[in-house]
Amino acid sequence: MSDDYLNNSRLRKFSIFEDLSDETLESIKSRIMVVRFGRGETIIAHEALDTDVFLLLDGQALVNRYSMAGREISYRRLPANSYVGELAVFDGMPRSVNVIAVTEVVMGRLTGPTFNDLVLTIPEVTRALLRDLAARTRDLSNRIYENAARSVKARFYSELMRAALAEQSDAGEVILRDPPTHADWAAIVGGQREAITRALSELTALGIVRKQGRSLVVTDLDRLIDLIEED
Repeated sequence: MSDDYLNNSRLRKFSIFEDLSDETLESIKSRIMVVRFGRGETIIAHEALDTDVFLLLDGQALVNRYSMAGREISYRRLPANSYVGELAVFDGMPRSVNVIAVTEVVMGRLTGPTFNDLVLTIPEVTRALLRDLAARTRDLSNRIYENAARSVKARFYSELMRAALAEQSDAGEVILRDPPTHADWAAIVGGQREAITRALSELTALGIVRKQGRSLVVTDLDRLIDLIEED
């Protein structure tokens, strides 16, 4: 089963590996350990001192932190083909967030020294990592702006758009399997659960989303983007 997760085509779905040759990927595979986490298990703990880097091979994980009063502050959900934990490799500081398994999760674990070696010795990995860090910095700037200048509803629309774009494979409908609960969405955008419920009801009435079992289907992503731009 581990081989199924670590075949070359599967590993190339990760941005840091997408430009690597088969030979280079083969040399990396032996350094990746496949590990599994149950729903609700902690993958990375806030303030922990480890430096492992995790490749999300299957499932979803939530990046969060808790205030001194116990309030959950959610940063983002990690879809499959994301990686997390690399900052501790470079600055040696304690973990700044928790990473929690939202579903059953399969991870590929690289030790900190191994990941550091890949970054130092493989230029394609270095360039991809720098691109990803730049994209995350831009995303953080956008989120700071949204929190300061936009309503909770508009922030939710933006977060829903990001989730849909991450899952989009063509121009058709986008299915978000096992999406965040209303409370989880609220924690991510810094609002109340009731505001998320109202916003989803409005999107449903407009024909932009619909429920499909436990999944949320974005039926008109272009219209959702238009609503965000109109705000």
